[in-house]
Amino acid sequence: MKLLFALLILFSSLFASDDVFEKFENYEKKDEFFEAGKEYYKKRNYALAFENFEKAAQFGNDKALYNLGILYSNKNFHRQDPKKAYAIFDQLAQKNHAPSQNRMGMYYSLGVVVDKDYKLAVEYFEKASKQGYVTAQCNLAMMYASGKGVFPNFGRAHVFAKTGVEQGNPICKKVWEDYNLSKYPEDKSFKLNFYTKP
Repeated sequence: MKLLFALLILFSSLFASDDVFEKFENYEKKDEFFEAGKEYYKKRNYALAFENFEKAAQFGNDKALYNLGILYSNKNFHRQDPKKAYAIFDQLAQKNHAPSQNRMGMYYSLGVVVDKDYKLAVEYFEKASKQGYVTAQCNLAMMYASGKGVFPNFGRAHVFAKTGVEQGNPICKKVWEDYNLSKYPEDKSFKLNFYTKP
């Protein structure tokens, strides 16, 4: 009886070690999975992109997890699920991931999955902007130019949009042209304790 029990333990540990080896091998390949996912995404093969991003994300690749969120928010993806995308971006935003903080700001400014909350959108855009994320700076420029979540301030909108315009960011270019921000080269408002420039 003891011999049978020992053999069972031995065989189960052998199978477990194969599983551990496979997991370790996949962990080593997480960056390869991520790169493959990017290539499939470029080719619009969303099913294979998803499969590879998911494998990479399982082993802690936050860029892959972010890209899963992008896929879930893509209307051309057969498994589109804005709620899952929101959950992913929220999880990453809490880890101070600037692109996800920007996405959270977009969710709140547009009222996708959540109620519109312009002030909360501005908070998320500011968090991402403080990390140098230019698209978030462009979104902040839009908020200041339109007066959503903040007092309208064309000078401050100019300050936040300028770098993005120079880099050719389409959001910054749009807000720059729509609100004619070149006419407002400086922020003349009170600075107090506000986040006033990138």
